[in-house]
Amino acid sequence: MKLLLAIFILLFSFQYGSSQSVKRIKHIDKDSIYLSFINPYIAPMEISITPLDSTRSYIGVNSYGILKEGDTLKNALIIPLSKLSDTTKIHAKSYINFKATFGDPNGIIDEDHLYELPFMKGKRYKIIQSFDGKFSHNKPHSKYAIDFGTPIGDTITAARSGRVFFVKEDSKEHCKTSKCASKGNKVLIIHDDGTMAHYVHLDFEGALVEIGDHVSVNQPIGISGMTGFTTIPHLHFVMYKARSKSIPYYFKGFRRKKLKQGKYYKKPW
Repeated sequence: MKLLLAIFILLFSFQYGSSQSVKRIKHIDKDSIYLSFINPYIAPMEISITPLDSTRSYIGVNSYGILKEGDTLKNALIIPLSKLSDTTKIHAKSYINFKATFGDPNGIIDEDHLYELPFMKGKRYKIIQSFDGKFSHNKPHSKYAIDFGTPIGDTITAARSGRVFFVKEDSKEHCKTSKCASKGNKVLIIHDDGTMAHYVHLDFEGALVEIGDHVSVNQPIGISGMTGFTTIPHLHFVMYKARSKSIPYYFKGFRRKKLKQGKYYKKPW
């Protein structure tokens, strides 16, 4: 007899430190329990699963999937009932290594797109850290980030049109070490070519958009703040493709050159 539990519960907050997370459905069939993972996000998600060495001999996994919004990786984890003392409390991390990242690795990005500066017309800000910055822009996920010296309370705008797929605005915390990285308030926007813009270190309750909103270029989307891994107020702006890899990008009016650390840049239009 098949017993369908069909229970949706929070599974992982993975890399973004929010209550929004991958979900799962659980059901029992014969002598095993089956867990399927669901992507609740607007952005596509790549999921990879590998058994732990200690569980490899007896669990089953559906090890890989690229899931669009609402898609399910069916039977991602199969555990014999004989290995469980309580089927209502299953900690997946006790059985598998789980990795989930936003984006479709098979997508083709528009490398020629030119972006707008992510702040209001007439504003002028200093570049605190640019591409390959020695302080914190020295890893694949941050190599092509730019830190604009925006004071707390200034308006952040969309550098490109797209759709909001993630918002965090509940933090008031910051510190000078990476232990606060998950505390940064942010708005994430996916574009029509699958690239994803991250606007980070926003103020507490500083998001001006909600998940699912379609935003146009230059639309106000947030209020600058000082949350997360930072020593001064600023906007951390970075562009990603799949697998959390930052990619280079360029702004209109600057001849496809990177913005230089220490220089001021004004948005004239």
